[in-house]
Amino acid sequence: MLTAASRRLDTMPDNKNHWYDGLFYDLFIAPNQDEAFAQVKELLSEGATILDIGCGTGRLASQLLDKCGKIVIIDPSERNIRIARRKFAGLPSEKLMVGRMDAFEFLATNDFHFDFITMSYVIHEIHEDDRDILLRAASAVADRIILVEYLAPQPRNFCGVLNQLVEYAAGPGHYRNFKSFMRKGGITGLLKELHLKMLNELKTRPCSSHIAVVEGKKGRDKSGNVLPSRWETGTRSSIVK
Repeated sequence: MLTAASRRLDTMPDNKNHWYDGLFYDLFIAPNQDEAFAQVKELLSEGATILDIGCGTGRLASQLLDKCGKIVIIDPSERNIRIARRKFAGLPSEKLMVGRMDAFEFLATNDFHFDFITMSYVIHEIHEDDRDILLRAASAVADRIILVEYLAPQPRNFCGVLNQLVEYAAGPGHYRNFKSFMRKGGITGLLKELHLKMLNELKTRPCSSHIAVVEGKKGRDKSGNVLPSRWETGTRSSIVK
């Protein structure tokens, strides 16, 4: 599956900036996710290793630092990552690593494994043909995946209408992917299609959201023991800087 992800790299933009990335995202979008991030924090174990895919400007990571052991955060947007690097400039790489990378590229070129992978409002953004590749690749390198997404179907209330407007404003391609995600049953439909097991879920906390804990398939040897990652053995990837 990582090989499949690798083949798609030629189609990925080198720098994926949305119009709202950077300072606008940091001031007006990220704070609205704090309630969901608080729920994510409760689901994590003390001292866990985390990969945050689509980290934005690093708001989730900043809230997890006091609970987690080590965190890698990645995002393909140069503007988002520039702000994230400023936020965490004083932290040692043994605690937190920041990379401007596409998730497919990272999972195809690194052999880290993690206790948890988090993805907040990432799955609905990508094309439906890529969702299965991303989730299968993620499940191969983590014990658990925590997905924060829109609830499908969206409620017919203020939150549901507002989310539709926000996704529409994000651009036509973004909105098409959002509509496809809704049409296919959101997280529940996707996990069923991929035969991935949902271990826990929280709905409408916050309003119109769906938080799901998914079972991963972390790398193990023939005896069932967890294989050490480069991180745990002290080797660093040259990809994440």
